[in-house]
Amino acid sequence: IGRVRKIVQDLKNFSRVDAEDDWQWTDLHQGIESTLNIVASEMKYRADVVREYGDLPEEKCLPSQINQVVMNLVMNAAQAMGPERGRIVIRTGHTVEHAWIEVEDSGQGISPEILPRIFDPFFTTKPVGKGTGLGLSLSYGIVQKHGGTIEVRSQPGVGSAFRIVLPLESPGNLGGAHGN
Repeated sequence: IGRVRKIVQDLKNFSRVDAEDDWQWTDLHQGIESTLNIVASEMKYRADVVREYGDLPEEKCLPSQINQVVMNLVMNAAQAMGPERGRIVIRTGHTVEHAWIEVEDSGQGISPEILPRIFDPFFTTKPVGKGTGLGLSLSYGIVQKHGGTIEVRSQPGVGSAFRIVLPLESPGNLGGAHGN
């Protein structure tokens, strides 16, 4: 019963609907953990998840949208695994001006030819019916709305790393300037 209660709480945390102006000070680690609990069944046969969390101040953001970005990156990482069980490392940390979350996988990697297109709407490398090509595009838009960036490193046959970089003073603090 404790496990069911935890899953229900994680679903509530994950799916909290944020109003456009409902920027909140949030513990990003709590959001990451809720997201990982929700996708645990998808992950358990594909990859081991390693947490390398650094010190992270609370971030002013739209929490459910940041959770969505993390979910997209973690699910893509899991789906990038070949037939062998892989490894996904989630790192966090901050500088004076930015907080960051990194999702690194030991999957197939992304070829240099398609790397410039991965954030394009409807671009997918998945078979027909397996992907919409919207996850990274939507994630990119959410991170931009928060005044941040997504950095990508990838090497075919080795894996990929996606780093979300968010300003510690987010656009939500700027009196209605939400990056629209």
